[in-house]
Amino acid sequence: MPRGRRAAVGAPGNGNGAGALVGTAAPGPVLGAPLDLGAASVPATDAEDNPRVLGTGERAFPAIIERIGRARSSIEIRAFLWRDDEAGNSLGEAILAAAERGVKVVVHKDRIAAVYEYTGGNKQSFFHKRVDPIRGFQAWFLGTVYRWPGSFKQKPNQVAEAILGHPNIVVEHLRKRFDHSKLFVIDEESLILGSMGIGDNHRHEWVDVMVELDGAEHVARWRERMAGLDEFDPSRGIDFLVHSRGAHRPRTCPMLTHRLALIDAARTSLTVEMAYMGDRRFTQALARAVQRGVEVTLVTAWQADVLGNVNRATCDTLLRTTGAPDNLTIVLLPRMVHSKIVVIDHRWVDIGSANFTRLSHGVYDEINLYADAAPFAVALEAEIAQHCAEGRVVEQRVGYRRVYTQIEKAIVAYQSRRGG
Repeated sequence: MPRGRRAAVGAPGNGNGAGALVGTAAPGPVLGAPLDLGAASVPATDAEDNPRVLGTGERAFPAIIERIGRARSSIEIRAFLWRDDEAGNSLGEAILAAAERGVKVVVHKDRIAAVYEYTGGNKQSFFHKRVDPIRGFQAWFLGTVYRWPGSFKQKPNQVAEAILGHPNIVVEHLRKRFDHSKLFVIDEESLILGSMGIGDNHRHEWVDVMVELDGAEHVARWRERMAGLDEFDPSRGIDFLVHSRGAHRPRTCPMLTHRLALIDAARTSLTVEMAYMGDRRFTQALARAVQRGVEVTLVTAWQADVLGNVNRATCDTLLRTTGAPDNLTIVLLPRMVHSKIVVIDHRWVDIGSANFTRLSHGVYDEINLYADAAPFAVALEAEIAQHCAEGRVVEQRVGYRRVYTQIEKAIVAYQSRRGG
């Protein structure tokens, strides 16, 4: 990694930067006209701490356990990944205790994520103890490609078995739901979402960010959006950017249009902390922002757990096509960055489960929070700035392995074809 200066994230940009793109082809078509956020959006009228940043796993996970401990009537969990480790069992014990006191619990757990449970962390899945041939082969292939040693033979878990047999708990985990969201709903009054999976690496090692939103009206709005009963409306101040396989036509994703339009609406600053990239439409949108003088900061991992070469190739493309001007800052962190955050002009926020990949737009169910709330935006920028303190600013071209990049692209293409 280059020995660069420390990143400065969160300070207002001056909007003066680079002129035209250097050596780049004309950008592709913009899906949807850029939003005039300043004219269309009404700042959120809720208290300044709503929504609020729970932070990384070290802070967010105990907060979620505490909220579950206070639940009075209902808990709903949407989980892509749930490992059989200390964190996974702590959450399992918390919902068991809630169910014992009469709380109704619903868990939506996607079977497709078992592949990643078998290959990462301790290789133990909380719910998916039977390794079917397809997921077993995929886990073996990923382990071979990324050189992850060890057996993924599954061990029984009494906490999971108790959850599956409890009369107050419903667990939907036997089918491929293509649900990539990470969400907790407590008593239909508060909602926690973000990028954090359920596992020790998400809690202690990776950079994940969760946020919390109070208000029964927001929970109802999220359900309305997931059911496809209304369109995204930035003038609300708080809304949800979603892709729902149940509500949207196959191979369509309104969420994609809105996210690109939000990036294209940036006027002075754009702060992005992103786990996985590779979708050229987002790369081009970031390049356009750099071209028009927006202060763009991109934070990701030096070596992601998967798609690491695609990520580095994306960073290199941005540097190469824009000429690496002063208003483009790329920060690479030495540990896994798993968050998915976009902060626009220190005021507008797009945060949740969706990456800058084709899987997140048209294949997986995804849930992101949109907020027009300057205190919330600034708090997220401060959180990202803390992460950047351990990273380095890129000051030269980013290296990547071309063969591995093509393998990673093929994996994404295969998953997109199977799920789209």
